[in-house]
Amino acid sequence: MVKKILNEKKISVPEVKDILDRVYERMEKLGGTMIPDPFTEATYEYVHNFSKMDADVARKVINMLMKEYDMDESYAIQIVNIDPNYPQEVKVILEKDPILRDLNDDELAVLIQNIRDLQG
Repeated sequence: MVKKILNEKKISVPEVKDILDRVYERMEKLGGTMIPDPFTEATYEYVHNFSKMDADVARKVINMLMKEYDMDESYAIQIVNIDPNYPQEVKVILEKDPILRDLNDDELAVLIQNIRDLQG
């Protein structure tokens, strides 16, 4: 059966994890009668291994990056997905942005600290 896409939205790995957690929770409430397909199972395992923050924090970080740094949502999501600790990690993501690629290491360290502050 062909599925119709109703809408499309970019989301981070932590947000995918949150969605799949809710899906699996609903499946368990149905008494385990529904079994996830292999693709869903692989995705579920991946997001549990690589999600580095809660979904609500991830969305706050994305919104902060978009607002305070005028960053494209795609770049902000990539930054959330890797949860950088070093300016060089952010530079790799922002190298194609004509404005943000010029941020120096001190400015990127502030950006990383802003992410840490939102993580609590």
